[in-house]
Amino acid sequence: MRNKAAWCLLAVFLLSYLPGEAQFISGLNRYRKNESKEKRFDMALHKRIYLGVYGWHFMSNPMTMRVRDSIYYDGYDFRDKINGKELDTTFTAQARITKSLSGYLGVSVPLAMPNNKSMFCLDIEANILTGAITYDTIILPLGYKDLQIAETIPFMMASAPISFNYKFGGDATLSKDNRTLLSAGAGIATTYITVDDNTNAEALIRAVPFIKAEVGFVFGFAFKLRGTAYLGNYNLIDYKSPEASTAVGMLSRQYSGPLGYNLSVIIMPMAFSWDKPLVR
Repeated sequence: MRNKAAWCLLAVFLLSYLPGEAQFISGLNRYRKNESKEKRFDMALHKRIYLGVYGWHFMSNPMTMRVRDSIYYDGYDFRDKINGKELDTTFTAQARITKSLSGYLGVSVPLAMPNNKSMFCLDIEANILTGAITYDTIILPLGYKDLQIAETIPFMMASAPISFNYKFGGDATLSKDNRTLLSAGAGIATTYITVDDNTNAEALIRAVPFIKAEVGFVFGFAFKLRGTAYLGNYNLIDYKSPEASTAVGMLSRQYSGPLGYNLSVIIMPMAFSWDKPLVR
């Protein structure tokens, strides 16, 4: 009889204990999963800051100009300004950007991590680009003395790009164990453009779409090489002299086309604080 009572008490104890233990284990597992998820989705924005320390910009578009001047038949006529003949011509030259230099500051804001080595994020930046637009010297025959036209036109582009990106590797995981860095994305850059060609050309403010891709490595610090292509066509210069019927010199200038593409070097200065590689 006593054995039966003991077995009954044991059965009651087990029936009351096991559901509680199962519930405790289930809660512990959920906690561990949530903790793991939070760890994987660590924002750590200060560790995701990056600098574009040097960039080269490539842009080449046709520039159409109209010029008026006078032809003189010999040296005496040229000095005395007599026996002149008017030259009024329109020509097109391929104008390209030179002496370009760009830099930027940005941060990646994580949105989601589909696995433990990649993420979707927003890149928010502030960029500036300077350079000069130039073309090969144009020679116009003016009889006794040719007219040579060559210009170096200052160019500046400041922008605030925002892009949606997929990143794989160390800058997604913030771990030096993932030494390869890959990313691709697309976005819109609110852009302020000035071209100082002495014709009082108006500055432009445009929303410029772009695509970009990056590849990089971690060797003590993180560095990447980025290529950016700007999409669309833009009218950068559209000048006509208000006195085109009587003026001499540059009567009109038109310069439009794509903004080109950019190649730049990126460093991530806070990469030294990323998690160290796992000891294997």
